[in-house]
This record gives sequence, C-alpha cells and structure tokens, in this order.
Amino acid sequence: MTQLVDDRVLSALLQGRAPPQPEQPVYTTGCWYVRLCQAALSSTVSGTLSSSFAELPPKLVPRALHSLLELPEEIGLVSLRTLAPLIGRLRSRHRQLNLLSIEALAAALHLDAQVYLLTPTPPLQDALAAEGRQAVILA
Repeated sequence: MTQLVDDRVLSALLQGRAPPQPEQPVYTTGCWYVRLCQAALSSTVSGTLSSSFAELPPKLVPRALHSLLELPEEIGLVSLRTLAPLIGRLRSRHRQLNLLSIEALAAALHLDAQVYLLTPTPPLQDALAAEGRQAVILA
C-alpha cells in the first residue's frame, strides 16, 4: 500500500532513515513539503522541523539539504492540479480541516494510501477514518 508521510517523517527520510514500509511507494503532500522547506531553509523559523536539520552531524547536512532541494524521485508528490477538485468536494464534509490536513486527506484518498504521522493530528485522523483510511502514528 502507498505510504503518505507527513513533513516530520519526510524530514527523517531525507536524512537517510528508511520509510515505515521500505518496499512500498512513498508520497508526501505539497503543503508538508513546503512546510519542511520553510523550516529547514529559513533562518527565522525555529522549531521541531528546523532543529532536525540543525542538529545533523555536519558531514550529513549537505546530503540532507540536497535531498530537500531536489526531492528524490522515489518520493512522490501529487500536484494540486489533481487534488484541487477532490479537495473542493471534500470540503463540505470536512469543514474543520485546515488546508494542510485537507490536502493530506485528498492525497490519501487519491493514492489509496495509508498516512504516516510522527505526532497525532486528531482532526485529520478523524477525517481519514470517516473516509475509510487509516493514520499510523510513529513513535
């Protein structure tokens, strides 16, 4: 089954960790990718995402940043051109979701994917369950 990974799991993958299901395709969303780029590349953003790159051993930083700037081919990214109509249809059933979460929901449905999150996101998890999808919280 396709894996849809959040920005924190994506960060770990770009730093050399294996995906949750190594033999299955890996995707992320545009918003999660943008959020990770902002955190890793902005000198004014400080938090969990940015610290994951800042705390890397110096010899690993260039490879991790290159992977961030040139997302590896094995990590898929569905275009908003594809997801926007589905997001529009889902909005009426999931008004509580922000843009980040509704894009993840639409991508999970489009890809028939299992969603991997590093931390719980109850509104997204509830929406996924309502649509017959599952979120896996990685500890």
